[in-house]
Amino acid sequence: MSSDKLRVIVVMFFAVLAVSLGEALLSKGMKLTNQVSGGWLVQVRGVLNPSVVGGTALMASYFGLYMLALKWADLSFVLPLSGLSYLLGALLAKYFLGETVTSVRWMGAIIITLGVVVVGLGDKQPLSKP
Repeated sequence: MSSDKLRVIVVMFFAVLAVSLGEALLSKGMKLTNQVSGGWLVQVRGVLNPSVVGGTALMASYFGLYMLALKWADLSFVLPLSGLSYLLGALLAKYFLGETVTSVRWMGAIIITLGVVVVGLGDKQPLSKP
């Protein structure tokens, strides 16, 4: 594996980690602020919930890392790597949020992850054109 490819994979690993944790925190925070009434102050407090703020910050860092990866490699290589977030998201949903993840959802996440492995390992051409 070339060092350029490895660099993109490492950046996307951290990007996927950031977006998955960000989505889990955002989900947790939004469930804690599960009010649709109470005036604008209640809504602002909900948006300023630490889980919501932390989740939003992690998701913003994902976009920065994703843009960096796109600077170094083709979209057709970078985009499938982001699919790892489906498996990590399912794991976080089950073990961090306590959600029920059905066998169909697990199967879907595993199939997507296998596709990521095929894209990541199966391509022998350079990452992007000069």
